[in-house]
Amino acid sequence: MGADYWNSRARRFAARTAGTAPGDPLLARVRRVAGARTTMLDVGAGPGRFSLALAPRVAHVVAVDASPTMGSLLRSAARRAGSANVTTVTGRWEDVEVERADVAICSYVLPLVEDAAGFLAKLDATCRNHAFVYLSALSADAFADPFWRHFHGKPRQPGPTYLDAADVLAELGVKADVEVVEVRVRTRHQSLAAAARSYRESLLLTDTAEVRRELRGLLSGWLIADGDTWRPPLRTTPAAILHWSPTPR
Repeated sequence: MGADYWNSRARRFAARTAGTAPGDPLLARVRRVAGARTTMLDVGAGPGRFSLALAPRVAHVVAVDASPTMGSLLRSAARRAGSANVTTVTGRWEDVEVERADVAICSYVLPLVEDAAGFLAKLDATCRNHAFVYLSALSADAFADPFWRHFHGKPRQPGPTYLDAADVLAELGVKADVEVVEVRVRTRHQSLAAAARSYRESLLLTDTAEVRRELRGLLSGWLIADGDTWRPPLRTTPAAILHWSPTPR
């Protein structure tokens, strides 16, 4: 998924994640090791869910994302929050050059990376004290898999998991601590039509009236009405926090 994919979804993603960092297990773990003199690196920062939450606590945050629109939204949010210590860098992590930071975080990015070993090796090399990788402890397609099988008639190739990430780190000589935590399901849809659009995109389906109608029918029996929105029938799902201290360089 390249920058164009995320550019077209950035505003919806920002609306969905705004204000969700407080209370998140990763934020609590990072705050334990971050202070007023800490420099932070947020790889795959998106619209700044964690960057903005950490900015008031640390000296400086460098937020890297491949999507220019995500970076623009992050900068706007930082200005509104009065956080002048946030710098955005636009580009793929594999391609950008940034200075080393005391603490590095990477949230829900790794399953989308082709060269996980190269990605993680660079993260390790660019961090002095603490590195955190955050990703689902479920398959990335857990919610969508039944729908994929229904429309495509076969299972989707499973994506990498946190266990794969731990194995890759071990191959790099890094022993990461792994903690599995429960996180709130943030997915909310404003309507069944909006839910159908989101699932249609993730399922790589053609946009036709027939597909939209069938998706709405399937989703109406699975999603739960929650106030003015619709959500999956789970309040929490497991996630994994991989944490390690890089070898001094």
